[in-house]
Amino acid sequence: MLNAWGSYGISRIPMVINGSKVSIDLNRLMEVRDSARDLLTRLDREFPYIHLGSSLAALDIINVLIRIMRRNNDDCRDWFILSIGHVAPALYAILAVEGLIPEERLMEVNQLSSSISTHADNMDLPYIDATTGSLGQGLSMGVGLALAGRVRDCNDGFVYVLMGDGELNEGQTWEAATTAVKYGLDNLKVIVSLNGYQLDGATSTIKPISYARVFEAIGWNVLFGNGHDYEEIIRLINKAHEFKGKPTVIFLSTIRGKGIRNLENTSKQTLNPPPRPQFSMREALGTTLARLGEDNDRLVVVTTDVGESTRARYFGERFPNRYFNIGISEQDLVGVSVGLALGGYVPVAMAYSMFMMRGWEQIRNSLGRMNLNVKLIATHAGLSDFADGPSHQALEDVALMRTLNNMVIVAPADAWDVERIIPRIIEYKGPVYARIGRDYSPPITMDMDYEFKIGEVYELIDGDDVIVMGYGPPLYNAVRAATELRRIGIRMGVYNVPTIKPLNNDAVSRIARRVGNVIVVEEHSPRGGLGSAIAELVSGFARVKVLGVDGYGHWGRSEEELLRFFGLDEESIMDVALKLVNS
Repeated sequence: MLNAWGSYGISRIPMVINGSKVSIDLNRLMEVRDSARDLLTRLDREFPYIHLGSSLAALDIINVLIRIMRRNNDDCRDWFILSIGHVAPALYAILAVEGLIPEERLMEVNQLSSSISTHADNMDLPYIDATTGSLGQGLSMGVGLALAGRVRDCNDGFVYVLMGDGELNEGQTWEAATTAVKYGLDNLKVIVSLNGYQLDGATSTIKPISYARVFEAIGWNVLFGNGHDYEEIIRLINKAHEFKGKPTVIFLSTIRGKGIRNLENTSKQTLNPPPRPQFSMREALGTTLARLGEDNDRLVVVTTDVGESTRARYFGERFPNRYFNIGISEQDLVGVSVGLALGGYVPVAMAYSMFMMRGWEQIRNSLGRMNLNVKLIATHAGLSDFADGPSHQALEDVALMRTLNNMVIVAPADAWDVERIIPRIIEYKGPVYARIGRDYSPPITMDMDYEFKIGEVYELIDGDDVIVMGYGPPLYNAVRAATELRRIGIRMGVYNVPTIKPLNNDAVSRIARRVGNVIVVEEHSPRGGLGSAIAELVSGFARVKVLGVDGYGHWGRSEEELLRFFGLDEESIMDVALKLVNS
């Protein structure tokens, strides 16, 4: 892609890369950009869960970066950390235009068999040097790579880290930034796509702070420019290469949705938003919290830039003085909630379940040890965030929370269960972790008439040949499996266990002892979750088979598809039940 620096016209921009003189064809940059933009809009129609707005903002920056990096296989090559992993579609579109991946392969994004997902998940693809997706973690990786280059005595290899302005909320970013200064990592070049938006709106309204001044104050070289002007991007990277003794950050102003009139300078990420389902777990959560706020003036909600995604904003719209969006900072979320509890309020801390686990140590030491009245409500649990893939799928959270002595853990089966459970956990005095999905909510308890009580087990279908215990959407497949097994004379009971901790030892033991064969279904690792809790309890008098998600999750095009992929579908449950009964 690089051309030797010789005679060049106005379409060529000169550059010095690792001591070599090269020139970059400006016309080619624009051709690739236009074709990649077209591909991204087609991809948005194919799968409207890609982060189209952010990808278009970063497109020009990535278009330059992949042309200046030396990708030979020696130890002193350049490295690229796409810290804002959700703009990976921009990279994929450029690679498709350049013929490095087939165009039809791009259109298969997030299919189970595809190697391309909406995030930077596959290191076999060109220019993906690390899997990313959890914001704020990329700079630390870049610091480590830059230190490795220093140890190898590589004087001509650079580490480029592309970040978004929203992820500068994360505390880990600043821990890494100060480490980079301590070691004078002049081989580290950070570029920030400054598009001015994050999930819940303008960055200036969520964290009104000049991050450029912070970088400068702690000792970084700081440059500014236009992230859609190719000549300026290249000039600034050239200048960054000249600095010695300090790391450099380049703030490039970009336009979210650049090139698409209906997206430009908006918080929208797609041109084709998928329809909202009629029954949704997070919708039930948002409306329930807003209703509870009417009668409880001590109820407050704290969220981490996911007010829209979790539907916490419904509470915020009714009670703005009791609603706090602290930005993308989950450890801070726990600490702030602890302070509110100490101040006499009932804080509901809301985040994606995966990212709430970043605050586990704070949950243990600040919340758990003081036994405070904080409600941790984690959405997008299990496989429910099928579109964002493994980086966003919490499959270990129950195991982590089970280890905490006084933590109550609840997990509703569906949207109707959400409406039953949330009021009761708000009434409960003490720490609670509520694990809730995203949208997929097949009717499991819709027609059931019961009042939720912490610790109770609820029978969905009676049966004494084999039983299924679980929580969440997999129970729907268990009910369907039980119905089919009835046709061949096998009576499989199904039980909703919405309280994972404290487990109702008496009820579970009594049922397991009576039947002898227990299947546990959960969108969680088969280690450490409800299945482990039941197996620990009934060992010696019942057989337990745990059907869970073995691994770190996967991307997909629906939650139902991923449930089938991981063996939590109706057919898989029937197969396991038959083997247990016949063995």
